[in-house]
Amino acid sequence: MTKKKSFFLAMAIPLLILLAMTIKPQATLIFGKEVVLETKAYDPTDLFRGDYVAINFAISDVPKSKVSLSIDEVYNKNLYVSLKQEGKYYVVDQVSETKPKQGLYLKGKFQNSFNETNTYRVDYSLDKYFVEQGSGKELEQESFQGGLVGTVKVLGGYGVLTGITPR
Repeated sequence: MTKKKSFFLAMAIPLLILLAMTIKPQATLIFGKEVVLETKAYDPTDLFRGDYVAINFAISDVPKSKVSLSIDEVYNKNLYVSLKQEGKYYVVDQVSETKPKQGLYLKGKFQNSFNETNTYRVDYSLDKYFVEQGSGKELEQESFQGGLVGTVKVLGGYGVLTGITPR
């Protein structure tokens, strides 16, 4: 290989890696199904990134009745949470170790029991939504007055939080 080809190859590999990292989120935004989820929020500030609203989705607290596995089988593991629509919002339908062949689902990591003994806590990596500087307080007040609604695009178990609004 010539030096010129080596240089271009060395420059192309990192660029290709960076581009590949954007494929899944962009594909989800373009082709994903939009779902509406109930939320609970508070307003922290990140020193480097500004205001954001940390969101707790209602589907993050999965009733143990929806999980047919023991606590040892779910703790800190990736599982698939099938969603179904009930009225305006999507809720947990069932949980499985294998990817569903059909229907809407999110891949989540089960962490532990949350406050109550009859629920599991699930992390979908949808918990932060960055807002314009200074507008986080407004969303915080709205969440305390009746909650917020999160709009999420879902494709193949991967979710992208696209917006939060008052109910």
